[in-house]
Amino acid sequence: MTLKPVAGGNSICQTPMIENPNNNPLFESVRQAMGLNTNITEEVPVRLPPRFSVETVRDQVPSWLLDAICDSHGKTKLAQFFQKVEVAEKKRLAILMAPQEMRSGRTVDFSICAGLEKGMKNRYNHVWPFDKTRVKIEGCEDGEDDYINASFLQPPFGNRSYIATQGPLPSTFEDFWKIVWEQGSRVIVMLTREYEAGRIKCHRYWPTSEDPVMELGPLRVTFSSDRQPDPTNDTIVVRQVYLSNLHCPDEKRRMITQVQYTGWPDFGVPETPLEVLQVVQLANDHNIPASAGPMVVHCSAGCGRTGAFCVIDSILAELKHRPELKLLRERSPSSLSASMSQTASFGKSISNERVLNAMGRYFQPKEESAVSDVVFATVTRFREQRLSMVQCLRQYVFCYEAILWHLAIGAAREQGRTIQIPFKTTGLSTPLKAYPVGTVPSHASLSRGNAPVTTSNEEFSFFG
Repeated sequence: MTLKPVAGGNSICQTPMIENPNNNPLFESVRQAMGLNTNITEEVPVRLPPRFSVETVRDQVPSWLLDAICDSHGKTKLAQFFQKVEVAEKKRLAILMAPQEMRSGRTVDFSICAGLEKGMKNRYNHVWPFDKTRVKIEGCEDGEDDYINASFLQPPFGNRSYIATQGPLPSTFEDFWKIVWEQGSRVIVMLTREYEAGRIKCHRYWPTSEDPVMELGPLRVTFSSDRQPDPTNDTIVVRQVYLSNLHCPDEKRRMITQVQYTGWPDFGVPETPLEVLQVVQLANDHNIPASAGPMVVHCSAGCGRTGAFCVIDSILAELKHRPELKLLRERSPSSLSASMSQTASFGKSISNERVLNAMGRYFQPKEESAVSDVVFATVTRFREQRLSMVQCLRQYVFCYEAILWHLAIGAAREQGRTIQIPFKTTGLSTPLKAYPVGTVPSHASLSRGNAPVTTSNEEFSFFG
């Protein structure tokens, strides 16, 4: 065994060394190594709004999105893009487990040493933050514990930043609220139920009207309000609490807004993107003042649903900030290589200075001058910052759907039209599983998506 120091403390982490990394028990225990689908033979089409016509939105949709919905090979391209994402992650994990890296004892770009050493703070024992991008609790003396299973996310363009984290455990409630305070965050997006499939997915880390005050070390979290934006729909709840810090008596208490969405099934996608788009809008409406820190986003493990939400939000924000990007509509022949040659000029990543400092400026802002597919570029970047971001092919395709529906609804409004969505109809559902190439999809009710299920660990199929 080699011994590696854990960032932020004097403790050491033992990493088993096996000559063949593919047979390394640690490598096999990494969630993504178990579930990576590097030979994707299934395809998932982008679901379109009812009575949707491409011609009505052609001027509002960028070329990379038109390719996904118009090109006869669109769904094949999306499957190939996602396969590239999976293959790249598997290579990163293989390098991490390579014998020469283990012998060196050095911290590599994608090391996960802190997460391994602080296993009791992880909701799942397969999902750990990379050391380079993990959020560290501030003000810890040497030897004190600065660990929380949370990662900074910085998109490849735009001015957004996020903290992606697991659903807090009772033992990490104080740590969770500490980073909300320290990072200046004002919005928390929760994309899971407390219980799903008979399992606890996230413990209740917020106060309620019945139990209005939580005392967590120097932190006090006080209930303010909760409401359903739509009284007829209980899948979205907006809660507001006051957060104060006894160690900072000169600072005023802060209003923190939590937006919880319970309509997104684990390992799957919602029946339509509309509610997710509403959550995006609510989160942004409450993300004030302008100096607010990174938006905190979590599901259960802080991977699949969390990653998809951050991809959707960051791209929609950039399209809103730079609407001229919608007009990049150069078309080329229908082939993956042709699609890869198309470019979209996106802006420089204007990062939150606090996030860059915390990340050690590991992911410097840069100009993305030749992006062939914006969703692919964003998922690729997020996977370099946290394991399993956007966890399965269905969630990857859902990112395109949400962006398309947003643009289609906007175009309809400009034209004085409305898009009527008949919820709970089988016509809007996608198959229970993605269908093989060349076969006709059924209209079975949407459930979990197409991610592989393993029996090697009973919790594996219940990630969020």
